[in-house]
Amino acid sequence: MAPEYYYMWEFVTSLTIIILVAAYIIHDKMKQRYEVLNEEEKTRRILRLGGGTRLILGLLAVSGGIGWTIYMKTVKIYISPELEGFHNFIPPIAMGLIGLILLAVGAKKYFIERN
Repeated sequence: MAPEYYYMWEFVTSLTIIILVAAYIIHDKMKQRYEVLNEEEKTRRILRLGGGTRLILGLLAVSGGIGWTIYMKTVKIYISPELEGFHNFIPPIAMGLIGLILLAVGAKKYFIERN
């Protein structure tokens, strides 16, 4: 069971790093495109881009937290029953809460402040 535990953590960590690096590169490239616009339009689009980025990352974090919790509920990955407990679910719950915060802030920036 120990290899499954290791590979689960390796997968989650690798996927998180890839998503964050890709989000940073895409956000930066789109922000560079807006440099040629006038100041008012540039500011509006950059605010909307930030909100959209937060929405997408929030959705990914919430779905990742849910998926991680489902995986841990359906697959036995621990070496001994003594190591099992609620503390195993704290990382996916924290990931989901961070995602919900990002969703709320992103929705405010993307939908409300675009007017």
